[in-house]
Amino acid sequence: MALGNKTGTSSAGGNQSRQTTTSRATNSNTKIPRLWLRILYWGLVASAIWFAYLNIQPYAVAVSYLSGKGANASFIKFISIIPVINGIAATIGTGIIWILGTILWGTIQIIEVLPLILYSHESFLSTVIGNADSRSRYQVKEGDDPTLSMLKKTYNALPTAIISNLEVLKIFTYTVDFFICITVYSPVASGKFQDFFWVLATGQWNKLIYENLILAIVTLFAIEVIISLIIWVGKMAFALKQSSK
Repeated sequence: MALGNKTGTSSAGGNQSRQTTTSRATNSNTKIPRLWLRILYWGLVASAIWFAYLNIQPYAVAVSYLSGKGANASFIKFISIIPVINGIAATIGTGIIWILGTILWGTIQIIEVLPLILYSHESFLSTVIGNADSRSRYQVKEGDDPTLSMLKKTYNALPTAIISNLEVLKIFTYTVDFFICITVYSPVASGKFQDFFWVLATGQWNKLIYENLILAIVTLFAIEVIISLIIWVGKMAFALKQSSK
């Protein structure tokens, strides 16, 4: 009887030892990919900061151009001839231009990236879908006042209309972003919009400045691609963490 208990205890101990070994092996197998994902994550964050710094330049140029158009030429000329004041004014002006350029760039990037972030958020999608399926709808009648009819249609379209409007706004900001980029990094020697589109329409590919075209494309899409990769890495890390439990 004592021998049987000893055998049973030994068998149970062996099973527990195998389970512990398996658990350690599983943790070891998931630890290495998680380490590489962590390195990749921070590498992408550093790349995002670097590209953000590079991408702000076109917007600073755009702000400088707009401020130059709106400024008084006589006042600028007067300031420029004052020995000390002109240097201080130039430094302050450059700083303000870069701050405004950063704000403009950040606003455009948030609008462009926000749908990408929202579509990757399961709780947000679940809430929007649930609200859209469960909410009541107002019937639009023929005799309704035009304003009342408009209000009913607006209410009935919620909350999905918010997403649709965000998509429209995203297209608009991409268009503005595109024109800013090809203005600063002009793909044609003249630097004019019409010449660029004429070259594309007529297929005169040898007249394109491909270095500037690549810079414009990188400026336009680099942050969005990096944010997509950061989201993907985050989901992979979460999945590995869940699998190791």
